[in-house]
Amino acid sequence: MRCNEGLRLRIGPLLDGELAAHERDELVAHIAECADCARYQSELAKLGRELRHLREAAPAHLAHRLKASLAVEAAEAPLPRAKPALMAMVGNRLGQYWRSWYRPALAMLMVAVLSAAAALWWAERAQDQQALAHDVLAAHMRSLLQDNAVQVASLDTHTVKPWFAGRLDYTPLVKDLSGDGFKLAGGRLDYVDGRRVAALVYMRRLHKISLFIWPAKSDAAMTSHLRIDGYNIVSWTAANMTFWAVSDLDERELGKLPELL
Repeated sequence: MRCNEGLRLRIGPLLDGELAAHERDELVAHIAECADCARYQSELAKLGRELRHLREAAPAHLAHRLKASLAVEAAEAPLPRAKPALMAMVGNRLGQYWRSWYRPALAMLMVAVLSAAAALWWAERAQDQQALAHDVLAAHMRSLLQDNAVQVASLDTHTVKPWFAGRLDYTPLVKDLSGDGFKLAGGRLDYVDGRRVAALVYMRRLHKISLFIWPAKSDAAMTSHLRIDGYNIVSWTAANMTFWAVSDLDERELGKLPELL
């Protein structure tokens, strides 16, 4: 089964038990073979568990306000005349019925609203990440088309890091990873996500790696792995910086960078 965006959107119904048996079996078989879909299923399931933990009982004052509102509406609506005893019995029955149902109903409404908000947030985030991944890949491809992918060529971090001073409004992390098999080749300025960013170039054997660095918009630490047009892309956040690494290097080897930086 080919992996596509429509297929990934069915993972949510799968977790909710809404798929037919043959659809469920096909999707489960695909997830077993697709690391990206398996990762997405795990993150979506984790999000569902966190939403379930957010459930809270409705506040007591809300019940009083609702009962008062119903009382006002009942007083304004024309009602047939009835005996006081009958009215009291009906009122008691309605009160019992309302107390038994309003809290579960409010809880279900709250969960539905949170689920919808979470789904919308997740869809927007996935779309933004996909667009940014294409932007990063385009920057990497531009560097491969040039005679020299760096503007400052050096193996020395003390040469590369000062070169960015005055060219950027932040100081990128420049680390010597030669002992771990990633040889620093130099650095350059690039344009990603609507701003000037630092781009370091590392070599892993004959594979060229572009590592883009800019200040993070939030402190949320999250690592993602993508594969587009034969290139592996890894993004993560650390030390208040956002990192995007792209290369034709094997995903497992490229995935070592978040642990080293």
